[in-house]
Amino acid sequence: MADITKLTSKIINEAQKKQDNLVAEAKEELTQAFQIKQQQLEKEKKQHLVRYEKELQRELSLKVSDLHVKMRNQVLAAKQGVLDDLFAEAKLELQQISATDFADFVLRKLTNLPLTGEVELIFGEYSSSLVTDDQFAQWSQALAEKITLKKSDQVIPNRSGVVFKQAEIEFNYLFEALLDAKEEALSYQLLDLIFDER
Repeated sequence: MADITKLTSKIINEAQKKQDNLVAEAKEELTQAFQIKQQQLEKEKKQHLVRYEKELQRELSLKVSDLHVKMRNQVLAAKQGVLDDLFAEAKLELQQISATDFADFVLRKLTNLPLTGEVELIFGEYSSSLVTDDQFAQWSQALAEKITLKKSDQVIPNRSGVVFKQAEIEFNYLFEALLDAKEEALSYQLLDLIFDER
């Protein structure tokens, strides 16, 4: 697996594709609603005497402001919906990672961590089936000079990825946790890309 960075790139590309449709629909609705309201208010203004002109202007302003507030709320709801969909898709993809990509991911993380001695590997439910005895033996052999691996009998329900545990210290590489940790920062970047209002 090319890491969370590669997934981030994919999420951003998908978000850019969705941008035009969502923004165009939202702007079209606002334009139509504004035009309809404006036509109605202009007709009313012509029918009333001059003494009602200030009141009509105030009413027009309030209605336009209300439309802007409603439109902003619709756009915000659309943004949140897109983000929720993107992160749900990303979590699903991570739960369906290939055995080869998962093996590379685990070995890369174990190699880069400052661990020595015995390290227990606790796998997520969706990833545990990807780890064969042969694969575990390959990891153990590759890291034999530095650490001793122990596979936990416990699995973490409804998760994918792995937790490395050494004594009381845990290194959490559950994909859902990694994605959740990046979600806030990524959300701002994705929103900028999806809803860039130039």
